[in-house]
Amino acid sequence: MRLTVCDVTGETVRKMELGHLTAGSYSQTEKAIYWDGQTETGEQVGSGTYLYQSQARLMPQAGDYTETRKMVILK
Repeated sequence: MRLTVCDVTGETVRKMELGHLTAGSYSQTEKAIYWDGQTETGEQVGSGTYLYQSQARLMPQAGDYTETRKMVILK
């Protein structure tokens, strides 16, 4: 599984490779997809709207799954 966070201009802020995760609900940060609000270089992002895209490789016959959603960060 991969998570990509972008700003509203489409510029990539952070990419995270999460490896293989089994299907289910995750609420603990050790097992869930967790973004700490930092860029690739460790800088805190500012307030604003961001898009995040999760990509999963499903079984070979099912193909890939991609979902894009919006989030707002307020400080």
